Amino acid sequence: MECIDRIFYRKINPSDFKKLYDIDRPATGGGQTYLEAAGIDTEELVSFLSSGEMSDSPLPNENRHIYTINAYVLGQDGEATKLEFAPRGGRNNYRISRQTSRQKHPAWRIDNGFPEPNRGEGGEYLSEASFEGIIDNLIITIVRTNYNKYYASFITVDRLPDSWPQGIGLESIFEDERRGVLNIAAHRIPFINQKENPFGRPEVTINNNQNIIAARVTGGCNTLLYGVPGAGKSHTVKTEYCNNPLKMERVVFHPDYTYSDFVGQILPKVLGDRITYEFISGPFTKLLEKAYNNPRTEYYLIIEEINRGNAPAIFGEVFQLLDRDENGNSEYGISNSDVAKIVYDDETHLVSLPSNLNILATMNTSDQNVFTLDTAFQRRWRMRMIENNVTRAEHADTKILDTDITWKVFNHIINSQILENNVAISSAEDKRLGAYFVGPADLVFNPDEDDMEKDASLRKKAATDNSRFPEKVLKYLWDDAFKFSRPSIFVDQYRSLEEIVKKFNGSRGQERYAIFKPEIFSQVNNRS
Repeated sequence: MECIDRIFYRKINPSDFKKLYDIDRPATGGGQTYLEAAGIDTEELVSFLSSGEMSDSPLPNENRHIYTINAYVLGQDGEATKLEFAPRGGRNNYRISRQTSRQKHPAWRIDNGFPEPNRGEGGEYLSEASFEGIIDNLIITIVRTNYNKYYASFITVDRLPDSWPQGIGLESIFEDERRGVLNIAAHRIPFINQKENPFGRPEVTINNNQNIIAARVTGGCNTLLYGVPGAGKSHTVKTEYCNNPLKMERVVFHPDYTYSDFVGQILPKVLGDRITYEFISGPFTKLLEKAYNNPRTEYYLIIEEINRGNAPAIFGEVFQLLDRDENGNSEYGISNSDVAKIVYDDETHLVSLPSNLNILATMNTSDQNVFTLDTAFQRRWRMRMIENNVTRAEHADTKILDTDITWKVFNHIINSQILENNVAISSAEDKRLGAYFVGPADLVFNPDEDDMEKDASLRKKAATDNSRFPEKVLKYLWDDAFKFSRPSIFVDQYRSLEEIVKKFNGSRGQERYAIFKPEIFSQVNNRS
């Protein structure tokens, strides 16, 4: 069933109206030919346009994209017409490109009933200050359905028509500045291709907790990815779960991170000469709202370093929601009027996790002096160990600096030493070098360091680049992995980390590894 997903709406002002009819346009051509989409949340607008075609903006230093949608005329049969939304240079907003008298979308033409300006004696359009009585309540609209179709139209009334569904948020189209993107997907309103009233009779299925579950994606769960530092936990999240910023929220737990940061908090807001207080959503509440209103889309709340913060305190009563049924919905709801008002527009509604909201967390098994996760907390997660397999890393076969040893070979040799020399330590395996402990940039050698014809600043930069590997890897081996057994891996003559790093940086080729014990140095040379 084709249902209405979202509605883009924007009140037409006098400046817009003039552009639509080429009024006051310079005789020589030029002038603005677009309609502003200012005052509309960029994230919501981009999400609304996400079913269209995306292309790069030609503007210099512009990272935002151009979105082109094919929009039908609401209430008519026929071909769709392109509408382009492009970022404005130097501004935060978007614009609807090329909406002149000749180029504007057919939905906004006179032959579709679109209002027109008054004419002068010669038939020319008159330029008026406000076009009073013509555009007082003129709002252009674009409806998007769950079939990824767009339908353009307009309305000219000042209040919600009685024939339209009541109580689902459509009132906002006629309030305040009358511009925005309205998401009504959760209400499952059937789409009817009628200009005056495209809203069919709602067909909604609800469960015992009064949560709308019609056509909602199932299978949501809580997954905790654990492994040694650099094993590829975050890489796994990106490649196997989600890498779309519109469908995720990413947070990092740390000792100062709180429930208020995670769920939300009440903050003061100045309105003229008055101070009011409103609830500002945290990442949890923001994503919960998205997931609830978009039942056919999977969303991911990603918590990096979950055990570096006091997780039970940060979750608070949300902890109860982690118990899920076979479909992925919370088995129990909790009372939180602030969150319920944001998500359900009903302060009395029980808050729960929908089945299309996943929670992913990462945890380093070797972390010291961090918070522990108790059994009651851990049992609510699916535990997934990320294997420390360096052969899967894209830079596994990259040689380390100017040596003949690849990262894969070095990783294997050192990790074998860690396990052999720490056999009595139960957590020895957690001290291993992760496959992604270093990245490709840490391995590249910059030859400018030894080129005396280069400028001193370039040589200094090259030296800094070339020290990335030893500063990261050797420091870890000295300070952590072999903290209590340094003689088992490093040559005895080196008494400090400073000496080790200095010797490595000052050597070239295979001699860099002479800092290690002869048996390890021999393994390195034999594997080159």
